[in-house]
Amino acid sequence: MRLCLPLLLCCATAVAAAPDKQDQDTLQTLRIHLTRSFELSPELPLDADLRARANELSAAHLERISALLPAWLAEERKLQSASGKPAEPSYVYFALWARLLNELALWQLEPGDAAYEQATVAALGASPLQCNLHNDSRFTDYAARIARIQQLPAAQRPAMLAAERESLARWGQPRPAPAAWPEPLPQQAALALLAPGQKDRPALPPTLAAQLLSEKKDYATMAREDQCLLQLWWFKRSLQQGVAPAIALSAFRYGTMISADVRFAGMFEPPSAVSKPAPAAATGKPPFPPIATRFQAGGATVVQFKQDASGKTQQASVVARNISVPGIRGVRPVAFETLFDAQTLKYAMDNKLPAGGAVSKLQLVWKMEDKQP
Repeated sequence: MRLCLPLLLCCATAVAAAPDKQDQDTLQTLRIHLTRSFELSPELPLDADLRARANELSAAHLERISALLPAWLAEERKLQSASGKPAEPSYVYFALWARLLNELALWQLEPGDAAYEQATVAALGASPLQCNLHNDSRFTDYAARIARIQQLPAAQRPAMLAAERESLARWGQPRPAPAAWPEPLPQQAALALLAPGQKDRPALPPTLAAQLLSEKKDYATMAREDQCLLQLWWFKRSLQQGVAPAIALSAFRYGTMISADVRFAGMFEPPSAVSKPAPAAATGKPPFPPIATRFQAGGATVVQFKQDASGKTQQASVVARNISVPGIRGVRPVAFETLFDAQTLKYAMDNKLPAGGAVSKLQLVWKMEDKQP
């Protein structure tokens, strides 16, 4: 498979104190990737003082993580050597990248103190323009947070930036387990409420109404900015319906988190697969996602489904995920937990599944060995 990324050969010995050229290239490439997620577009409407302070904060964070990366690389080299498995091209590179991506995801999901959470609720209730981050939507992790702070009065911003500094300081440190995935996901709940035939469908902003009600767009095909608008709309509606702010915020954070399958959508697919999805395997099982192959992810998903009288699946949702990814240890790989969701749901909708009642569940196991669940 041809990639746009450098495929770095890995050695099976622990890294020396002075990294060789290969390790230097690995570390430099990872630093470039991480830096992209902390860029603030010149077009992003921020007050000059906030922009300057935010840039200082991100620069200090990137410097700290850059200094940590050699130790992380040595750790991966040591584990690879101890495993006794043959060295694989790019293994350490992707393991380290997975670890960084998961730190980004954990940071997005982690709540702050009471004052931070209260201010975040207020910021999300402000202008929807905060969804327009004027940059590649795959790398707007930091920009989204700073854009929310821009919505607050100037007097509140120093405290919010201080909270951001504390949150960034927890990168690479043990932290509490993140909240469970919302069930259903915010977009699924919103689209179910807006489905044809539903009584008293709530009003939508014009942009969303045109796409979802007139054009019948699928959520996955919407632009990232419009997905954000739907998440924001659902967040506000949840609060209006009496949902606790902590629960609504957690759902919003999951809904807007840049997961690995979103960040790399189509990136690891062969050129023909981007325009024409790969057919199901001869066994009838769904294909193993190329991105999961690249990061050597595996595990299991549980799909809950409802069938009609003929046994055809009418509704399905992923209700449990147990995923493992090299490089991520001691914490849920939240950035990668939805890697198999699309294939799981497609399998549930396209096949006649064994049912155990009105609502049934089925587990699919995903393994690298045969690349089939």
